[in-house]
Amino acid sequence: MGFAYKQFRAKVSHELFEALGISLEMFGALKVLNAHGKMTQQQLSDLLLRNRSVTKRLVDNAIKLNLIEPSKSETNKKIKLLALTIEGQKAVAECSPIVDKISHQLQDSLSKGESLQLTQLLAKLVKKEQFVD
Repeated sequence: MGFAYKQFRAKVSHELFEALGISLEMFGALKVLNAHGKMTQQQLSDLLLRNRSVTKRLVDNAIKLNLIEPSKSETNKKIKLLALTIEGQKAVAECSPIVDKISHQLQDSLSKGESLQLTQLLAKLVKKEQFVD
């Protein structure tokens, strides 16, 4: 499993960087924001199961690329909320097919039954409360 994941990760990382200059980790953060909407950096960090320092670096880089926009909370001015920009939404829309294509390419050598069985077996191994997208 580890070797297959390394191959997948290397290919996806290369393709995402070539397409938009982003990392796989940044794509994960963008997908979480796309799915959940505005949230604090701590909430994002918790959903990504990453240290705050790692998430801060991801967020800072995404802000520089104009993919994430920070704003102050209306109820508590100390809280900074993060949301996708239009460019961030476009990045998710552009990158999702790249990730899907590579996933399908890796499964090309499997029959439909084997692919379904693999998905079912992996679902049994993955703990939903520790899901990292």
